Amino acid sequence: MYENANVYQLNANADYVVERLLGGVRDAEFTPCGKYQELSYGFVPVKKGSYLEIRKKLAVFKVKLEKKILSPTVLRQRVIEAVEDHKDLTGERLTKQQIECLRKEIRTGLLPRAAKITTVVEVYIDTEQGFLVVNNQDIDVNRLFLQLFIQMVGRGKTSMTQANTVAA
Repeated sequence: MYENANVYQLNANADYVVERLLGGVRDAEFTPCGKYQELSYGFVPVKKGSYLEIRKKLAVFKVKLEKKILSPTVLRQRVIEAVEDHKDLTGERLTKQQIECLRKEIRTGLLPRAAKITTVVEVYIDTEQGFLVVNNQDIDVNRLFLQLFIQMVGRGKTSMTQANTVAA
C-alpha cells in the first residue's frame, strides 16, 4: 500500500485501538501553529468529514504536523549582535545565564516570521494482524506521531514494538 513505511506491531487488541481512536480523534484535531507556537500536530480528515475510515480489515487515518523552522545561523547572529550592543551601551559583559535569556527572547521574537514545514502522514491499522503502518520515514515526525497516537489510545493500554521498515 505504501512505498516507504514504518510498521509497528500493536501489543493491544487492534479493534480496541480503533474504538479508542473513533472516540477521540476530533478531540485532537489539527490546528495550525499560533503566532508564538513552534510546533502543532493533530488529526485531519481522511476525506470530507471523516477522520477515521474503516475499509475491510483496515482503519485509515491522517495526522498533520506543522513546525516552524528557525535558522540557527540567523538566531546566533542576532544573539551576537544583541550581546555586542549591550556591551557597547553599558560596558558590561553578560553572564551565560543572561545570554541564554536573551537568546530565548530573540527566538520568541523570530517565531512569528519563521517558515513553516507541513507534513501529512497517512496511517492505517491492520485490524486482522495488529499492525500499525505509518507512511513516513522521518524519525522526528514518527516520534511526534507516536506520542499523539499513544496519548489518544491510552498510555497504559497500548504498547507497540517496531516490526520493520518496509520499502517497496
